[in-house]
Amino acid sequence: MYQVLSAVLVGYVVYGLLLSLIGSLVYGVEELLLSLVVIVASVVVTHYALTAITKAPSNVWSSVLTGLIIFLIFTPTASVSGLFVLAVISVISIASKYVVKYRNAHLVNPVALAAVLSGLLGLAYASWWVGTAWFAPVLVIGGLLVVLKIRRLPLVLAGILASVLMVFVYAVLRDSVSVTMFNGLLLASPLWFFMTIMVTEPLSTPAGKRAQIMYGAFIGLLSQIPFSIGPLFNSPELALVIANLLVWPMTMRGRLKLTCLQVEEIARNTFAYTFKPSFPVRFQAGQYLEWALPHQSPDGRGTRRYFTVASSPTKKNLRLVVKMQEHGSSYKKRLQAFGRGDTIQAAQLAGDFVLPKDIRNKKFVFVAGGIGITPFLSQLEYLKDTKQKIDAVLFYCNNTKEDITYAVKLKDYESIGLQTVHVLTEPTADWSGEIGYLGVHMLRHYLPDLTDRLVYLSGPPGMIGTYQKLFTQCGVPVKHIKTDYFPGLA
Repeated sequence: MYQVLSAVLVGYVVYGLLLSLIGSLVYGVEELLLSLVVIVASVVVTHYALTAITKAPSNVWSSVLTGLIIFLIFTPTASVSGLFVLAVISVISIASKYVVKYRNAHLVNPVALAAVLSGLLGLAYASWWVGTAWFAPVLVIGGLLVVLKIRRLPLVLAGILASVLMVFVYAVLRDSVSVTMFNGLLLASPLWFFMTIMVTEPLSTPAGKRAQIMYGAFIGLLSQIPFSIGPLFNSPELALVIANLLVWPMTMRGRLKLTCLQVEEIARNTFAYTFKPSFPVRFQAGQYLEWALPHQSPDGRGTRRYFTVASSPTKKNLRLVVKMQEHGSSYKKRLQAFGRGDTIQAAQLAGDFVLPKDIRNKKFVFVAGGIGITPFLSQLEYLKDTKQKIDAVLFYCNNTKEDITYAVKLKDYESIGLQTVHVLTEPTADWSGEIGYLGVHMLRHYLPDLTDRLVYLSGPPGMIGTYQKLFTQCGVPVKHIKTDYFPGLA
């Protein structure tokens, strides 16, 4: 995610410089470059100063990204006084991460908060200068790259549609509906940058698609309502700060510090880690966290991964199940060296790969590919702990018998109604289970009532896409198929 966001923001900066060179921006190259240097230098210096003072876990590149966003929404300048103001705004933004926080996580979007405070203090107002017709196509393409990567497209679409609706309502009330009005909103306003880059900031968004859609819609509506309270005028940044504070109780409310209690190899090159969290975590079985593991000399794949919580919400400790590769990333190598007492950070609880609240009178098909078994482990353990029954058939697809994770544990779940069918692509001569890949014949053999079941697919993107087509070809409605894929960073 951070690599995609970095590339997109740098692309916006470069594009802005090109527009300036050809005379399509009112800001000169000197103004752009001076502003950029001052802002980035200010956020980096502030970052290292506050990190040294607070000893808080941090990532300098996150601060650089904050600086790039500040650069793209505040008016570039070459004047000494103007550059000083940009430096102050940058310091406020980074400082807010360390001051306006709870359990090592900021409460509101730091750039939005800095913009609101800057206006209140009379320093400067965010001009959102990227919101021009020249920038619009690039903002749409770059924004889509970001939201597709972080799976926030429904949130963004809800926000944009709500913005359009509110503008339309006000136009009707003023009897001034026109095509120009909508062109201005969609092609010459900060809407695309605001929704795709700032509203989607993961730490301050709620978990779950439905909650995110409501969050996006609320921001879209609020950001288009003109109002003022004394010196405080409504703006996109104020709408975002208000929304952040309102949804804070719906988030994980902090950044976890997880202390390793146990590591065990549960299958070939597959390890289960048991962690003690720094505070109790409320989550739904099947959801995931972003796990941050700073380490020396990280490779291009970075220091963060999204992993499903493999334990039940009924347990105090959290379990992480990870498959290692022979030539894996620096992240996985550091994780593989973990022992009792080592720590890792986690935040950004999210995910909709969860079972319905009421599973009575419902039937399920679970399909897991390799390490894609983890959300099902969480769900099944939760059902067993809460003494619930389920009518479900699990197709667990692996290459070899040695790759099967928790074979004995899966057998134990027969007591709550689970039937497990193991499918191997590289079986030994004594293998008595299914061989190859899921197909129509295999599904019909085990599931004569297939079209009456809800289908849950978890695994690599290629597998998910293939089996989605398979189930739809077998007559399962698309709305009855829920998917959970992982990026596969080794």
